[in-house]
Amino acid sequence: MSDRITAQAPADDQDLAAARQRLARRQEELLAALVAGGPVPPGFDPAQVRAQSTGLAAKRRGTTAKVAPDLPRLLGERYGPLFLAYARTHPQTGGYRADARAFAQWVLTEGGPLAADHRRALEQWLRPAPVRPSGPLARLRRALRR
Repeated sequence: MSDRITAQAPADDQDLAAARQRLARRQEELLAALVAGGPVPPGFDPAQVRAQSTGLAAKRRGTTAKVAPDLPRLLGERYGPLFLAYARTHPQTGGYRADARAFAQWVLTEGGPLAADHRRALEQWLRPAPVRPSGPLARLRRALRR
């Protein structure tokens, strides 16, 4: 009896591995449809997937606005529509701060026309902050300069 179970195990392992691969592929397809504008996989309601996709992008937009409040302030009423357009084709690959920087860069290069003052403000926002030396000696120097 144990020989029969042993002989059948490799086939079962292959079936399980194939099922896992199919599941992983379907999950990737659904994830692409939800966060990267990919096609809706067969078997899913397109209206539901679009609604969920819009909800996820709106949540991402709100969280990005919290970690980078300058962006909505700089872009005004254009922030929401621009962010949703960006999110449809740019899945989040890093943290929200990295996403905010990538969005700002996208606005400058692909977001359409911007007023000159908005463009300058975004470019300034994207510049890295100067590194200030830390430590007691650096604090003393700053205090003495004041």
